Amino acid sequence: MNQIGKARARSSIGLASDQSNVSAAVPTILAMGLAAIISHALARSTLPILLPAIESELLENYRQSGYLGSANFFAYLIGVVTVTFIAGSVEPKQLLVSGISVATIGFAVLAVAGSLLVLMLGQILAGLGSAGIWMSAPAIATSAVASHRRGVVMGFLSSMMGLGILISGQGTNLARHLASDPELWRPTWIGATFFGATIMVIVWSLTLPATSAVAGGSSLIHLSKVPRWVVLATAYWIFGIVVSAFAPFFGLLVKEQGYSPEHTTNLFSLLGLAAVLGAVSLGWASDRIGRKPILMLAMVGIGLASLLALIGREPFSSISIALYGAFSFTFPVLVAAYVRDYLESRSFSVALGALTIIYGTALTLGPTLAGLVADSVWGLEATFIGFAVLSLIAATTVVVLNNVQQKEGEHERY
Repeated sequence: MNQIGKARARSSIGLASDQSNVSAAVPTILAMGLAAIISHALARSTLPILLPAIESELLENYRQSGYLGSANFFAYLIGVVTVTFIAGSVEPKQLLVSGISVATIGFAVLAVAGSLLVLMLGQILAGLGSAGIWMSAPAIATSAVASHRRGVVMGFLSSMMGLGILISGQGTNLARHLASDPELWRPTWIGATFFGATIMVIVWSLTLPATSAVAGGSSLIHLSKVPRWVVLATAYWIFGIVVSAFAPFFGLLVKEQGYSPEHTTNLFSLLGLAAVLGAVSLGWASDRIGRKPILMLAMVGIGLASLLALIGREPFSSISIALYGAFSFTFPVLVAAYVRDYLESRSFSVALGALTIIYGTALTLGPTLAGLVADSVWGLEATFIGFAVLSLIAATTVVVLNNVQQKEGEHERY
């Protein structure tokens, strides 16, 4: 056999092996996607859908709305710090199941909440659970595939979050229609509780990749192996300030602009749909043209979404939330993919933990700062102008990152 024939044979064998590995990985990746629905769509993104109705019943001002978001993200930060310290002694599967369990309990608390304090307790539990899920699910999912498919896998996880938001929004609309109550919100949390319990059983019964164990050691040592990690962390921190407050305050903004509860919920369903389409397509694009240009595009898109939200009429509100959905759910998973490009799976979770601790401080601050601005003389509009400015700063920061394109057949770089 000549050299060309041998090369073609090797390529065919490699392609067949890659396809076989992908097929074997499907159950694991799908399960991690369902877990991602809990960690982000339910534990984090369902509150903005329900917040206008919750505000009418239990809250007094925008600051209290901000406190709810900050409670969730502060708990998420504490969870990430805890996971980073115990990473060397806990299997990812144990961490994942524990995270799902705690988040599910949080949903149950939110379903029966009758005061701000109980709402905050539910948000804290949901945030803690979300940390356990997100500190394990990406490592498990990416361990199941070759490196040139990681962007697509991470995009799939993000798209599942978007699907969860879409279902949550339309499920809320259905419950409100059946009950003839446009501000009904507790049944959504009840549904989230049953969903979480179901996924916990599924994940517990699943056999996960053996390579997904988490490394011990200093998280900053692992993170420092990623080129220009300080730049990445800076952009991620700025993104955190914006993303932690945009969705809940968008719901309050469109309520103030005169939109009905049903239309507001439909806008959030559009966010979910855009997240599904954007995450998969942009994850695929990042595998081919590199992470950097897509990260830059994402922040420019979020800045544009912030400005369009201020117009206060259609189709601009829909365009705004669609842009936000497509890009806000893409940015974190591409940050994770960028880190994963430079680290093997044992180091990835710990390094991502260090990065997430930095990101978590921004998530904690964002809602409270937005609430303070919204309650000031500048009003809600000033918060969205601030979001636009910060987004453009983050886009500029990303310019100096390395841009590595994954090639088919390239499995590891370490």
